[in-house]
Amino acid sequence: MPKDIFNPSPCAGFIVANRAALACAAHLLGGPAASIRVQCLVDDLSLAPPLTRRLNRELDALEDLLALRHVHDLDRVEAARFNRIDPLDPAVEEICQLLDGLRDARAAEAHHG
Repeated sequence: MPKDIFNPSPCAGFIVANRAALACAAHLLGGPAASIRVQCLVDDLSLAPPLTRRLNRELDALEDLLALRHVHDLDRVEAARFNRIDPLDPAVEEICQLLDGLRDARAAEAHHG
């Protein structure tokens, strides 16, 4: 039975509703490639498909980016971009809120499906 596009899954709803903020955060933390990856995720989730393994991997990668999981790896772009962020920048708080929202959506998704 197809999913109702007017009743998206918790993850799809969160990603689509926060697409602009997620793209900005991804660009700030991971550069243009990360923001393109977020846009592809938004496009993939816009029609509210079931979460596949590939989409879950993309959500994992987004969560890793927002959680600053790779900023200590000097071979990754995240390290250089993280060092340029002013801790007092309002974007820092927004990134924390996006991370919390993504984690909440993923937890709801686990109970939803």
